[in-house]
Amino acid sequence: MKIKNISLFILLLAGIASCSKQSAPPPPSSLTIINGVVGSAPLVTNFSGTDSLTWYLGANQIVYNTFSTDEYNNNNRVTFNPGMQKLALYQYPDTLQKDKPLFNLTLNLSSGSINSLFLTGTINAPDTLFTTDKLPLHAVSDSAAGIRFVNLSPNSAPVSINITGKNNGSEVTTLPYKGITEFKSYPATQDIGSYTFEFRDAATGALLVTYTADGINNAESDPYAPSKIWRYKNTTLALLGLPGGSGDAAQTVLMINNY
Repeated sequence: MKIKNISLFILLLAGIASCSKQSAPPPPSSLTIINGVVGSAPLVTNFSGTDSLTWYLGANQIVYNTFSTDEYNNNNRVTFNPGMQKLALYQYPDTLQKDKPLFNLTLNLSSGSINSLFLTGTINAPDTLFTTDKLPLHAVSDSAAGIRFVNLSPNSAPVSINITGKNNGSEVTTLPYKGITEFKSYPATQDIGSYTFEFRDAATGALLVTYTADGINNAESDPYAPSKIWRYKNTTLALLGLPGGSGDAAQTVLMINNY
């Protein structure tokens, strides 16, 4: 009788353990959203698709050519349970059901994935580029930074990218509109202060815009040092704006801190 009771107890524990394993939630998915839509107002996110927003005043807004590196105040990065996710984006303040969203998307986010949604084009011809990101790991002994490039400049000719002083195309030979590279590892040792990248017309070599990744060798003891952004991290440099544009529509480069 005692043996029978012990057996039942063991089976009960096994059942509880099995239920615990089955009920464990899958890892969430991460999504970074970048507003590269030339001429757009701040884009309000509605994660219920085109249904009315429950909390209008507190709705997330994604501003053109902006990315916050403050992990505690970052409107560009959200997490979801994996699976199909609705996402509508409205130009502020057009967020009512009668208003037409600039984007009305359904994303399939796999468990534990890290994803980027680049919103591009213009308000008259909006466009998207979605990627599931494969982020390289940087060992502490390597003192390296991962950088990739994406062309979000609508209707632009292919661009080449080089480091100042090096041959045209030394980093990227040709990058068409909506083209994106893999992450490349760059040394981030104490003897390297910065990298200046030049974005050029791939055919003519004409300089379009430059971007300087500055402060790579700043002291690690400074919590606000740029080296906290670059060293051991992965970063995207995005070309935004219109070819030949001026003012807010001019071509520029946005730094996006991934992980």
